[in-house]
Amino acid sequence: MTDFRAPSPLQFEKVANFRDMGGHTTHDGRRLAPGRLLRAGHLAHATDDDIALLEPFGLKRVFDFRTAKDIEQEGEDRLTSQAESILLPMPDPAKGADIRDLMENAGPEDMDRIFGDGKAEQMMIESAAGLVRERREPYSLFLKALAEPTHVPALFHCSAGKDRAGWAGSVVLLTLGVPEDQVIEQYLLSNRAGAEIIERSKQQGNAWWHDALAPLIGVRESYIQSSFDAVTADWGDFDTYLSQGLGLSDAEREAIQNNLLE
Repeated sequence: MTDFRAPSPLQFEKVANFRDMGGHTTHDGRRLAPGRLLRAGHLAHATDDDIALLEPFGLKRVFDFRTAKDIEQEGEDRLTSQAESILLPMPDPAKGADIRDLMENAGPEDMDRIFGDGKAEQMMIESAAGLVRERREPYSLFLKALAEPTHVPALFHCSAGKDRAGWAGSVVLLTLGVPEDQVIEQYLLSNRAGAEIIERSKQQGNAWWHDALAPLIGVRESYIQSSFDAVTADWGDFDTYLSQGLGLSDAEREAIQNNLLE
């Protein structure tokens, strides 16, 4: 495992799955600067104390990958004083099905039929590949924005901050030249938040909870591997995905590196 020193975590009241992505090292020995790129779940329920924790980062942009329906259900982000919200909505690409709707509308008797016997994991594997193939425009716009020095420091998120934001974080790290083992390590950190959700649901006896849902709450290495496999199958390698799939120029890639690396 290559060297990765994550910044000390902050304790938020109503912001889930937060982390400063600083500390990752690149193949050529540079390091992602702390405080330049943050990721989280949505900020709609952020408390005043949560906003106070974010304020010192001096955020310029908050990239929101949620759909209009997500925002209607969860609320609009609360922002720090200098931040501007950039909406880059991404519907769930898994076979045209909205996994969130399935989770919320399935009754207890439907859980095993819909999600059991490996079906939930397969949904997530297909969704992870779909993000690569079907959501190229929002990811392209996200990367091109990070090439602008006036757009960082930045925070990006979806609803839970693990799937749509998970591939966003992976794409940025690979663009910077971070080794794949660190990319996977960063991706799997979302399981800390997933484990808390599962444990809290079980303790509270939530009627909607069913063990078959576990693959939807956390992340697995098979999910990000599905994204990697989609890149390889369709473009051959990540550099070609970046240039041809996302339309990122060499100059823009260099600008992202200059904006985010120490």
